[in-house]
Amino acid sequence: MNFITGATGMLGTHIVGELLQRGLPVVAGCRHLDNTGECLRLLRFKGYTQEQIASIQWRICDVLDTDSLSNAFEGCTTIYHTAAIVSYHAKDRGLMYETNVQGTANVVNVALELGDMQLIHVSSIAALGKAHPGETLDERTEWKNSAYNTHYGITKHLSDLEVWRGVQEGLQAVVVHPGFIVGAGSFERSSPSVFKKINEGLRFYPPGGTGFISATQCAKMMVDLRLKNITNEAFVFVTKSESMHWLFASIARSLNAKVPNTLAKPWMLQAARIAEWLKEIFTGKKALVTKETIKNASIRFHYNTQKLADVFPNFADDLEQEVAQAAAYFKHCNPH
Repeated sequence: MNFITGATGMLGTHIVGELLQRGLPVVAGCRHLDNTGECLRLLRFKGYTQEQIASIQWRICDVLDTDSLSNAFEGCTTIYHTAAIVSYHAKDRGLMYETNVQGTANVVNVALELGDMQLIHVSSIAALGKAHPGETLDERTEWKNSAYNTHYGITKHLSDLEVWRGVQEGLQAVVVHPGFIVGAGSFERSSPSVFKKINEGLRFYPPGGTGFISATQCAKMMVDLRLKNITNEAFVFVTKSESMHWLFASIARSLNAKVPNTLAKPWMLQAARIAEWLKEIFTGKKALVTKETIKNASIRFHYNTQKLADVFPNFADDLEQEVAQAAAYFKHCNPH
């Protein structure tokens, strides 16, 4: 039995789909059954049958509630831990540290208590040490306290430490470090929100770049790692290193929208941050541009993925196709 924490999130939904496609049993975790709508809508859009969708066992749980985790994990032997908060807003930091760090500690502790479980933990390339822009990072990169680390990256690094602590106590685990995950999901949050901004006429693109991976390929390789019985290893999940302009242009073309072709200079980014700050004050809507998003958007790191290639020598990730599929889903959700 395969349990997915955060099954209603973008990556969680793709893992659910990958397991269904292989005919493997799926137990999906959510905080409320009312939250399953986006996941089910995307699965239907991607062509999963009603029979496949009906086979999903939904169990209510919260990573901050160990009793709920114990009940939810019952009968499962594999845990795909995707539940996390991704935010670069100061107001979210307390909950983000609690959810990402303590939540992972709780998942690890319950898995250890129940025994005979394999944990596949979703970390992030943000959890790798970043000392200097332009450097090449891999699984062995030593964490460094640096001005280039975001609070999100810090929480994911600390959550990794909880997993490795569990390994020392007997847990079987794999840690994956995905890059910017490209794919369909709720276009109101996380990486899919870029589709909405570009569709609304975003004219500027940030100067930085990063490592990318499609949600489909990320889910596929996570399941493959489990089926290969690989354990107590970490992997950088990046299939393409590119500029953010490449992503923005690809999304714009798929949406038949205007390609953002104006490089956002530092003063423009700061002006956008101030404008978003003022908008938050007067409307209550959280600012989308913050000091940390500017930090992320202005630098570029490179990633060594040789270890991934050694395990998956023939993998192919069609990111352009993933963008096109996500754009089609966006149009499906926003017909006007």
